[in-house]
Amino acid sequence: MSKAFTYPALRSTRDNFKCPSCGLALTLNAESQPKTYSCTNGHSFDMAKEGYLNLLLAQHKRSRNPGDSDDMIRSRQRFLATGHYSSLSETLVDLVSNSTMGFDQTLIDLGCGEGHYLQQLRNASPDLKLLGLDISKFAVRSAAKRKMDARLVVDSAFNIPLFENRVDTAISVFSPISSEETARILKPGGTLIMVGPGEEHLSGLTEIIYDKTVPHAGNPLEATAQFALQETLEIKRDISVEGSDILDLLTMTPYYWHSRPEQQVMLEKLKKLETRIHFYLKIYKNKGSE
Repeated sequence: MSKAFTYPALRSTRDNFKCPSCGLALTLNAESQPKTYSCTNGHSFDMAKEGYLNLLLAQHKRSRNPGDSDDMIRSRQRFLATGHYSSLSETLVDLVSNSTMGFDQTLIDLGCGEGHYLQQLRNASPDLKLLGLDISKFAVRSAAKRKMDARLVVDSAFNIPLFENRVDTAISVFSPISSEETARILKPGGTLIMVGPGEEHLSGLTEIIYDKTVPHAGNPLEATAQFALQETLEIKRDISVEGSDILDLLTMTPYYWHSRPEQQVMLEKLKKLETRIHFYLKIYKNKGSE
């Protein structure tokens, strides 16, 4: 059973989050109400009642509510709970479990959304030190409500509020990242797992929406000398989606914005959708000097 947030004592202030205003370490004042993180320069940030921290400054937002919409996040949470993507989450858990450090490590999910994959990792082990980051406040709040003993923060993956060499493994599931920032917070020799859609992903859905489908571009890592590709895994299987799960599948993807109203109504009335799911998992090693 998941437990309330009780993240272990940190070894030093450099294991804390960084202040987004000045870059100094943020220290938790657990006695204040609400609980507050502050730096020695006097910048202060309240922890939300759900247990997450919002470090995304207003001047760093490109829109009022950046990230996926609330509807997309709710739909994703419902759809992933059905288990249709269980082959992906099980593979992620196996990759961490079979790594050199096993579950005795610190892992961050960059673009963690509503916390589905962090939850699967927590279910696999109480020993993992989990962090989650997403630019959507609604997504992080939803993740925090899972009470899965993870440190969760609202901020950009292109400006990660952690000090250097803090993390053993970073994962990114369908979420763009900065290779420079990710390499910075990963320990030398640390692992990056990039998950992206394969060419046939959701082909049963795209055939309904598009007259001519275009293969997915995946979730590419920007050109970098900081990472060395170690392995590529492929997951491909057919699933049968029924009832309201079909509209959730559409709504949780960017395809929703490309679909016409009549197509949305048709999918809402559709009893069953047969489609292929197709994922690539690329495992990289951080080439930072030992």
